[in-house]
Amino acid sequence: MEFKEFVNSLPNQRNEVISQLMLLCRVSRITVYRWLRGDFVPDALKRKVIADYLQMSEKELWPNV
Repeated sequence: MEFKEFVNSLPNQRNEVISQLMLLCRVSRITVYRWLRGDFVPDALKRKVIADYLQMSEKELWPNV
């Protein structure tokens, strides 16, 4: 399940996950929303941090990177 699909599948926890990703990656809420829309992909370090937090592999979350 890709990053966008995974986060959007968490209706009750979605905002909490977005807030945690903001803090962990030190980015704005807008940036996280842009990742979710597919406007751009996080850099390699942020992908690693996100994958660790979500306990999923980077390849699973971003298969085209």
